[in-house]
Amino acid sequence: MSDSKTGKQYAFDLGHIVPERELEAHPSGSRIEILERDKVWLQGQVLDAVTQRPTPVRLAFRSKQGRYIPPYGHRTEINDGWFQDYGADVKLMDTSFAYVDGTFQVELPVGEVFLEMTKGFEYLPVRKKLKIEPHQRELNLEITRLVDFRSRGWVTADTHVHFLSPSTAVLEGQAEGLNLINLLAAQWGDLFTNVGDLSHGPLTSRDGEMIVWVGTENRQHLLGHLGLLGGHGRPVFPMSASGPGESYLGDPLWTNLADWTEACRKREGLVVAVHFPYPTAELAADIVLGKIDAVELYPHGEHFHTLRFLDWYRYLNCGYRLPAVGGTDKMGAYMPAGANRTYAYLGQDEFSFANFAKAVRRGNTFMTTGPLLLFQADGQTPGSEIKLGAGGGTTEVLVEAKSFVPFHRLEVVLNGRVVASREEPSGTREMTLRENVPLSGPGWLAARCASKIGPTTGWTLGIQAHTSPVYVSVPGQELFSAPAASYFLTLIDGAETWVRNLATRPDPERLARALQVFTDAREHLHRRLHQHGIKH
Repeated sequence: MSDSKTGKQYAFDLGHIVPERELEAHPSGSRIEILERDKVWLQGQVLDAVTQRPTPVRLAFRSKQGRYIPPYGHRTEINDGWFQDYGADVKLMDTSFAYVDGTFQVELPVGEVFLEMTKGFEYLPVRKKLKIEPHQRELNLEITRLVDFRSRGWVTADTHVHFLSPSTAVLEGQAEGLNLINLLAAQWGDLFTNVGDLSHGPLTSRDGEMIVWVGTENRQHLLGHLGLLGGHGRPVFPMSASGPGESYLGDPLWTNLADWTEACRKREGLVVAVHFPYPTAELAADIVLGKIDAVELYPHGEHFHTLRFLDWYRYLNCGYRLPAVGGTDKMGAYMPAGANRTYAYLGQDEFSFANFAKAVRRGNTFMTTGPLLLFQADGQTPGSEIKLGAGGGTTEVLVEAKSFVPFHRLEVVLNGRVVASREEPSGTREMTLRENVPLSGPGWLAARCASKIGPTTGWTLGIQAHTSPVYVSVPGQELFSAPAASYFLTLIDGAETWVRNLATRPDPERLARALQVFTDAREHLHRRLHQHGIKH
């Protein structure tokens, strides 16, 4: 061994090694310690505790010194930067894991080994100490289900994943308890990712319970980003328009987002405003004109008091019905697929992307980073409507939440304002809230819950869940917010000004088409303001 600072050379007699004892060098001045001399090669499997069948999981072995020991075929040191390692590995903060399909091979030291193992939000995580024997050749592990939402008619999806191969996405999806991953091809200047996977079509697991569907993320760096999911036929190309890092350098603004949404719908696809509301310039116009099917919500920061949720509430308060979905925007090994996910209720319908898209459009969904959240108002589930008389009334709300990690607060919001809540300061894994809520006019009701624990990933992802709304209608009354409408007009005016004065201009015909969406949305909002007798 050489000391790089002093240049001194040290020799060690490895014949005198004793495990976990230091060995002196010749000449003296340095010592080494062999941590694990005796190891065994193990054939391993992970069984579902009920079915006793192998099941994919995310797992990690660690030595008693804390060293990560991956199963064979997985990296010891995982690069978690953008577009670096995108195999079947993940690194949460400084903690590494491997994805296995229910079977694995691993070389472990004899003695104490620590195991950590998870499988999405519906299984209890495992943390335990193992004792590996000198003559051991097999390792059988079990993981126990907490709840089975699939048997109750729900499917769960990540709406927004990048870079993985479809087959690796199937494995990661199964190990994270997902039913659907929307793997999105994208353009990053001169770099194209997952475009070669578009022609194959969806890839389905052997049991039919996990589907990877390759769609596109169509992006304009200021106007907005769209997830175009599940379309049939040719993809919606080009995927980027004007803007460094997205389109080719110097490309003109050859299209707006509205044209992309129409192209996706012609292909029977689902249009999602990903990482809503960023970028936000054209989204206001597209939502006002009914071109967006759902918004992808991402719980950063303090208990829903962020622009992501507050902007969503503004649109809902103006009567625009926008279901909530969850997606990770996974672009590296720092993020597990499904860490932020969608639950959509299919009921008795067969599991397919088409039925998932129908469920999202109906609005019986919730987004979550852990808690499983169910909501009813007068027995009506999210996406449904309560018809209220002109004199108002009362609705009974029921919220049920269950989580594999503790959460602390459960709330019901009416038009964005908390009207019922329950709190457990020390945290709980299960909570129910039932209360009567007075209603005086049209609006929307939704449930949300949050934990003080977190963040759980490098993107400061909090532990939260939020349902889509149950809507309240009153004959002869329209849900409308003048301040929200004024805010949308400001966004529309600003976006139009950018297109006219700062964007790289396309030909006159395309420029006129790009601007038309702002004219149409502005006229729509002006009509609504006039209908409500509001001067502007």
